[in-house]
Amino acid sequence: MGSSIELNNKDFNELSQLVYNECGINIHKGKLELLKSKIAKRMRVTRIPSSSTYLKHLKNDKTEITEFIDTVTTNHSFFFRENRGIEAIIARLSQQNTGTNKNFRLWCAACSTGDEPYSVAVQMLERGLSFSLLATDISHSVLETAARGVYNAERVKNVPTAILHRYFQKGTGSRKGYIRVRDEIKRHIVFKKFNLITDPIPTQPFDVVLCRNVMIYFDNPTTEKVVNKLHQALVPGGLFTIGQAESLLNLNHRFRPIKNIPSTHIK
Repeated sequence: MGSSIELNNKDFNELSQLVYNECGINIHKGKLELLKSKIAKRMRVTRIPSSSTYLKHLKNDKTEITEFIDTVTTNHSFFFRENRGIEAIIARLSQQNTGTNKNFRLWCAACSTGDEPYSVAVQMLERGLSFSLLATDISHSVLETAARGVYNAERVKNVPTAILHRYFQKGTGSRKGYIRVRDEIKRHIVFKKFNLITDPIPTQPFDVVLCRNVMIYFDNPTTEKVVNKLHQALVPGGLFTIGQAESLLNLNHRFRPIKNIPSTHIK
């Protein structure tokens, strides 16, 4: 259906600008067919028969804008993804914790379907660390999946067996092939909707902020804005980590890289 949708230059520019203004995602002309397929998906849901009518509806309906952004944002995640950096961060927190029993505050600022915050949480618990974790995303549908904590078993293939047995429940019967995160893990995490572009940062600062594999969708001005916003969300000496495919090079920011931890910077 995507290829049958008419989207002239003016419509494309207005729509891409709308997405950019709402969530900072930069949609270039190479994404035209992707955009058409997302419009087609929303047209089926809203039962609006023509793309021109849908576009008018989209521009005038705040709820539909949210739904459309939800459809556009790509979510590809799995447990223990790019985990070497996470291991090194948690080891560093463990060293800081010696004799203090500190309660660490962590923020997964683009948590997608919850694989990342749960991966961090089980490793924090394995180290015996006390913590609370805020997990946010712009998409309400991925947050619902995250809060539910039920996944296809394929998603946890990188999780060590001992951790899998300790913190996850294996589905049986109709749930065979699925796993569920135990409630004792969920208790440490608050899932909340958050727009990195428009929402104010939480008032209480964090020891660690993870913002991984989301800035690849931003242009440099938006990335710079988000990076400096998240800098303010950290305690002095707090850690900021990004995805392996991302970089802070050529950006104006106040972080210092940490040599022995991949993709991680210090305030």
